[in-house]
Amino acid sequence: MRPEAVAAWTQLYAAVGLLAAICAACALLRTIIELRSGMIDFPGQTWQQKAFWLPRLWLRFQLNYLSGFPCIMGIALLYAHYIGFDAFSPS
Repeated sequence: MRPEAVAAWTQLYAAVGLLAAICAACALLRTIIELRSGMIDFPGQTWQQKAFWLPRLWLRFQLNYLSGFPCIMGIALLYAHYIGFDAFSPS
């Protein structure tokens, strides 16, 4: 593989990793805000309701995270277009 292609792939992976970390932080913040505002309620009656609350909270976080996926994909594609798609060719 050419050194230019390795550098292009490394830069793209680093950029997408940074965007994913930013998206995860924003999703966590949004989930915390929803939890504090009362959009997500904490059931406290039975142990079964308490046991199912954590997976529901995790699902809510995942949905908040996936709502940022189109932005990550769009920025990654624009970045790859800026570098040049032929720079990613291994040969």
